[in-house]
This record gives sequence, structure tokens and C-alpha cells, in this order.
Amino acid sequence: MITKLRVNEVNSDPSVPTADVIVVDFDEMGEDELQIFAEVRAKAPETPLILVSEELTPDAMRQLFKYNVQDWLRKPIDDEGLLSAIRSTVRSSRTTTNQVNAVISCVGGAGATTLAINMADIASRRLAKKDPNIALVDLDFSTGNCSYVLNMVSTFNLGSVASAPRRVDSEFVSVIQQQHDSGFYLYSFKRPDLNTELNGYELILRLLDVVSLEHTTLFLDIPYYATEWRNDVLSAVNTVTLVSEVNLPAIKHTLDQIEQIKELRGEDFPIHVVFNKHSGRLFGQRISSRRIKELLEDTPFTYLPADHSLIGEATDRGVLPSDISTRAQFLKKLTGYMKSANMMGAPAK
Repeated sequence: MITKLRVNEVNSDPSVPTADVIVVDFDEMGEDELQIFAEVRAKAPETPLILVSEELTPDAMRQLFKYNVQDWLRKPIDDEGLLSAIRSTVRSSRTTTNQVNAVISCVGGAGATTLAINMADIASRRLAKKDPNIALVDLDFSTGNCSYVLNMVSTFNLGSVASAPRRVDSEFVSVIQQQHDSGFYLYSFKRPDLNTELNGYELILRLLDVVSLEHTTLFLDIPYYATEWRNDVLSAVNTVTLVSEVNLPAIKHTLDQIEQIKELRGEDFPIHVVFNKHSGRLFGQRISSRRIKELLEDTPFTYLPADHSLIGEATDRGVLPSDISTRAQFLKKLTGYMKSANMMGAPAK
């Protein structure tokens, strides 16, 4: 719902404190405009704020920090630019109340799906006494592989609501979600044409918006290939785990991913690289840890040991590796990584 207010209605309108986002439209930034900012912040101190205006002076730009303005759009702007800014701002604000962890394959077959599934399982088991509300969201609609690995293939046709994304709400989510015996909820659908569907972009982002409100901790299995919604999703997550392998082509793709994410989220955003299926060698590696550190620079990385027997058996049986062995080195290493990356619960406010 959109509420349009005049300047003199800010103090009296009850919708201001409960708004998801506030958009302020000014021609210039003077004393009167600063007073409006002060009134808005008095009524809604934490609500995301977007300013639309003509070009601002350096002093006026500094005032935006004072009033915690999340985004500034220079006139003229088009409808799509404004909507994109609103979506991004609202999603970013929601990450202060829940934990959204992106798990991304840098190359096909790196094992991001395996990691995302086991991360959801580990979080569920570790937080069991805290009554966790954890979800695994499979965003690779070309295969919906999370559901196949877990033997929980959904019969729901997600494309049936593609023409009406507004139907996606909390009630809809409660119908399509599945809960694993481990405790986490699963959203995984094989719908290859969804990425090219006319309303696929809006449907996927709306689904994520609603799911993120229903769960305190989310793990997103994001495919390696480009999608229309990819940057919108990455603009709202708390952490990114890049899943790669120790070979030069994979490392080059990993560096490309790091560069793209830093351009989107800034240099300080937490990115961690996990080199999966790693096999130790008695006389050293083809590509040493020192060389990898030189290539990745300040981006931290972790090795996860190859355990083809455990992962293969779990996949064939449709069970979790922890159902076979909770002491597996793969799970111990992954648990240690999750603890170090603070993935076990909602971020501190």
C-alpha cells in the first residue's frame, strides 16, 4: 500500500511510524527540508529513508548521513529506478532482524548445493535448544536439486502463480514449504522456465521477501550462472560463501565473483571462499595455499575435505550426511567454518 503525504501531514499521519520505507521528494536541501527530515526521524527513527532530489552540495550530502538516509536518487528518475531502490532498501533493512546466508557456486559441480543443505542441517542441530526457524531456499530453478538430494521433491507448480506474484504471502508460503526431519524448512522447485518467465523476476523476489519474514535464519543455494534477480538478492544477504575448487579456471571465476560482489556491496562486505572436495597431498599441492592467498588477497578461504563415500551414500539414500556419521571430518570442518562466519543465528542489532 502506498500513502502519499504533504509536508504538513507528516506529524499527524499514523502511517509514518509503520511504513516499510519512506520516500522524500525535494527540489533542494534547505532549512525547511532539514526540518522535515527531523520530523520524519522523530516519528520513524529506524524506517528506511530514500531521498529524491536535484543535485546536492557536499554539505547537503553530509546531512544525509546525519539523518541516516539509506539512498539518494538524483532527478530525473524513472519508475523502474525508483522501484528498484525501494526493493533494495527494504530488503537490506530486513537483514538486521534475520540472518540470510548466500551459498554460491563459482563453477558447475563445485558442490554448493551439498554445502547449503549441510549448513541448514548443522544450524538446525546446533540451535535445536533455541527453537530455531531455519530455511533452505533453492534458487537453482533449472534443477531444483536440493529437493532431489533430500528426496523431498515438491509437486507444487510454482509457475502457476507467475502471472500473479501478489498471491505470494505468508499463507501461500505455509502451503508450499516442506519441513525436513532435521528441523529446517525447504523451498525447492524444479521450474526451468521460471528464469525467463515474464513475471519470474517479480515472483522470485516476492517469494524471498515473504520467506525472509517467516524465518530467522536462511541459507540460499544460488547457481553459478547469471540471472535477472541475482544482484537484487545479493544486495540483501548478510554473508556470501563462494564454493570453488583448487584449479586455475575455478579460481579465476572465483576472483570474478569477488569483484562483482564487492562492486555491489562494498569492500568490507563479508565474503568467504570455500574450496570444496579438497584432497591433501603428501608432497604439496599443485597450487599452494600461499599462491591462493596471493590471488585472493584479503578474502579469507577455507578448505573442506573430499568425502566422496559419505556424500555419495547420503545422496543415493536421500538422507543427510549427519544421519550416517556426525563425526565426519567434512561436517566438523564445515561446522567450524560456520561458527567463524557467525552463521548460527540472527545478526546483532
